[in-house]
Amino acid sequence: MELKHYMDQHERIWEELNIIKALCKKKDIEQDAAEIALHINSLAGKLKIHLSSEDQYLYPSFLQSNDSKLVTMAVEYQKEMGNLLAVFTEFKEGFNTKFKILADKDRFYSEADKIVRTIEMRMQKEENGLYRLVK
Repeated sequence: MELKHYMDQHERIWEELNIIKALCKKKDIEQDAAEIALHINSLAGKLKIHLSSEDQYLYPSFLQSNDSKLVTMAVEYQKEMGNLLAVFTEFKEGFNTKFKILADKDRFYSEADKIVRTIEMRMQKEENGLYRLVK
């Protein structure tokens, strides 16, 4: 199975996450809120396409594999992280504009940290676990 497409998508998602993290680390939210919102919305599009593709094509093919380890891992990952798009969408809806970010800065920083770590964890698990079984 060819995973290059999914790895390329991961690369673009990593780029957005790194920009968001760097902007948040600056702690100059008044100045950077509009740019952060822009990258949250950009990440939303990339994540939606990626997760939809995984759910429609990649994971179903893993589940039909003859490799029981791959099937078990795919089932585990789906159970563990199957609601990621819903969780991210809730975050995005809460902070997809400068004004929403500035309205509750402390909650934004807390929620941004949580969602970024969750997405990073999923991609690391896929890249270091599931995807390696397929290569």
